[in-house]
Formats: sequence, C-alpha cells, structure tokens
Amino acid sequence: MLVVSYSPLLVGAAALIALMAAFTGLSLTNGLSRLPAARRKPMIVRAAIVLGGGVWSTHFVAMLALDLPVEVFYDPVLTLASALIAILMAGAALLLLHFGSRSDRRIALAGAIMGLGVVAMHYSGMYGLRGCAPVFGATGYLVSTTLAVLISFGALKIAYGERTLRGIAIGAVIYALAILAMHFSAMAWTGFVAIEDLSVSAPLVSNHMLAMLVVFAAFLICGAFLLTTATLGELAAATGQAAGEASPPSAPAASSTPADPAPAARRPTRLPYERDGRTFFTPLSDVIAIRADGRYTRLLRADDAVFCPLPINRLAEDLSGGGFLRTHRSYLVNLSYVRGFERKKDQGACLFDPKLKVPPVPVSRANLPLTMKAIGI
Repeated sequence: MLVVSYSPLLVGAAALIALMAAFTGLSLTNGLSRLPAARRKPMIVRAAIVLGGGVWSTHFVAMLALDLPVEVFYDPVLTLASALIAILMAGAALLLLHFGSRSDRRIALAGAIMGLGVVAMHYSGMYGLRGCAPVFGATGYLVSTTLAVLISFGALKIAYGERTLRGIAIGAVIYALAILAMHFSAMAWTGFVAIEDLSVSAPLVSNHMLAMLVVFAAFLICGAFLLTTATLGELAAATGQAAGEASPPSAPAASSTPADPAPAARRPTRLPYERDGRTFFTPLSDVIAIRADGRYTRLLRADDAVFCPLPINRLAEDLSGGGFLRTHRSYLVNLSYVRGFERKKDQGACLFDPKLKVPPVPVSRANLPLTMKAIGI
C-alpha cells in the first residue's frame, strides 16, 4: 500500500466549500413550500445544483489534497458522472421535502437520500482515479455510510424545524460535517496500490492549481446564488414596506349618490407559527410583540419566541386597530402588555412586566408621537 498524506491548506479549502454550499443550498429552499409548484421546481433545481455540486467540489478538492507518491489523474467521464449523482440525489431529497406534508418520516427519508447521495458520489468518484487503484474496506463502507445518513438527517431536522436564519446556519454546519465525516472516514479505510497505466497523459494544469480553480468556481457560484436570493428578498421586502407605509390616496370628491360602505375586513383572532415542520396557532391575546425576522416574523410570547411565516407588513395591516401598534419598521406591540415607556432622545422603547422576560420593543422617531398617544402619554 502507498503511504499518503494531506495538504492542510486544501483540506481547509474543502471544508469551506462544504460549509458555503450547504448554507447556500439550504437558504435557497427557504420559503419554497409557499410558492406555486411551477415556481418551486426551478428553485429546487438551483438548490440541488448547489448542494450536489458542493458535495462533489468538497470531495474533489479533498482528493486533490491527498498527497500520493505517484502521479494521479482523474477520468473526466466518471468524475462528471459522480457530480451528476450528487445533484440528482440532492434534488430527490428536496422534492420530498417541498412537495407533500413534511413529516418527521419524510425528513428522515430525505436525510437518508442526501446521505446516500454523498456516499454514492464519493465511491463513484473514487473509481475515476487513474495512476493508482483504491482498495476499499468493508468497515469504511459501513462507518462512512452510517455517518453520512445520520448526520444528514440531523442537519435537515434542524434546518427544517424552524425555518430561520439561525436554524439554516446550524443545519448547514451539520450537513457540511456530514460531507466531511463521510469522506475522511471512508478514506481512513481506503488503501492505494500503484498501477502502471500507459494511457494516462500529464494534465494541462497541476492538481493544486486545479483545486484552486474548483474552490474559486464553487465560491463564485454560491456567492452569485446567495446575492441573487438576497437581492430578490430585499426587493420584495422593500416593495411590501413601501406599500405598507405609503400615504393613503386622497379621498374622492363627494358625490350626490352615497357609495355603498365597503365590507369590513375580518381581523384574525389567532396567528400561525411553525415548529418541527408543523403549523400551529396561537391566540392573539398570548402575543406580546411581533418582531421581523428576514421575510418572516417572530411572535414574542411570555415563555418563548416562535417562528411565524407571515411578513411584518401583512401583520401590520391585518392587526391594525386591533390593539396592536407598529412602533418600528421591524416591530408590532400588543398595547395591553405595555407597562412602561422609556424615552431616548427622539426615540423610545416600550417596556413590559419583567416576569414576561420580553425585551423592550424599540420605538422609532417616526412612530414616537403615535406610540406615546396610544399608551396615554
């Protein structure tokens, strides 16, 4: 068996690719289940390309980090096929998560598919190695497959438990760990035997240069997808904000014929929140304040803060005049819970009973006069 070592720089680059791809791919899936199927599928394709491509890029750079005493190259057909396997398996898992009811069983099955996709990509890619032959051990198959499946399930369980930035970030870290754990545990039980292959020709670029190109391409693709998603999200939020804060149009001139009164919109008595892939409802009377969380919101209650899939602008409109007041572009407050007010120059903060353990809600300068009037100051 050949003696091998690793380049720490390229191992670190592989880890960064895994983390970046996992975060980007999981971020692209945020909110997909609320989109029509026609719009959902292209986004799943993008996320699958990022996740599967990230798995392949991580494996490829980690293999280029492998320092063997013989010159090795990679078969382009098998290398490309291994990338397609990773993308297709990631896509299958995402389709399972975003079409149909998202139960614990579905999340477990999706985690198994994603984990097996990492395994299938790894071993199919290994068969593309030229210049030496890999010798696999049964223990390596068992350990690497178990780690990939279990850790991938844990990643999806957290990332899809509460669809927040924090949940997605933690899920991304765990999924990156699944990719790396699978690869290096499999490599720990893999030996290499030198073979003479006269058909192998020297590559146009060195393995280290190729690794840097793969790293650059991976970060470029992930960065472009992330920036595109962020830009679209900010544009949608800005559009909603403008619509929510725009001045009402001037009243039309009085007419001799009285107009029929518009039917009053029905004000909600409860709000939805999500936990562990399921939707529940909480009475409005239990909601102390509402805080914007990206394109969604957090409902602040006495004992917790739960994720709500509705945007702050819609809630401000639906709850207007119902005891809730928008004190800040990112906050709504239930006036019945306000126990004090703190003035901070041209801004302020609404205070609550300390037993509720809810932090003060800020009051912006634009909303200060209305807030003070509403609470009786």
